[in-house]
Amino acid sequence: MAATAHRTRCSACGRALPFADWTRGRPLCEPCARPAAVRRAAPAVPPPPSPADDLIDAVPDALIDELVAALEAEAAKLDQANPLAGVLAELELGRTPRERHWAAWGFAAGFALNAGIAKWAQAASGAPISDFLAPILIGGAVSGATCAAIAWGIARLRQPA
Repeated sequence: MAATAHRTRCSACGRALPFADWTRGRPLCEPCARPAAVRRAAPAVPPPPSPADDLIDAVPDALIDELVAALEAEAAKLDQANPLAGVLAELELGRTPRERHWAAWGFAAGFALNAGIAKWAQAASGAPISDFLAPILIGGAVSGATCAAIAWGIARLRQPA
């Protein structure tokens, strides 16, 4: 919280930062950010203050702290609303094309293997294929998802650092 009150000022000279520099997270104002040789050659006339500088300086620090606290509370609520999104973001699922390809081929292989086993069981038992349609689809989805997860993990392990 205390850091938010100090971000609006230049860390070198203490001058109020322009809004564009402040939103980019720059700690120095334009004159202080220039190299030393250029600063010596530049005139010492400060630029005229813009209306945005006056507006930002007019906002009390207590209000800024209250707004930051409200934004942090809202962010915490959003994180709690969908814990699965946080887990998926941490795992970085499918960030590279290699991982997506391996997972797709793993799903296809798992589904095909399940369909082949179910077709063999149907042929061995002499039952109609309609009796095996639901097990083929449900089992294929489960075994495909399992093989996709295994293939994704292998791709992730083999990924160069």
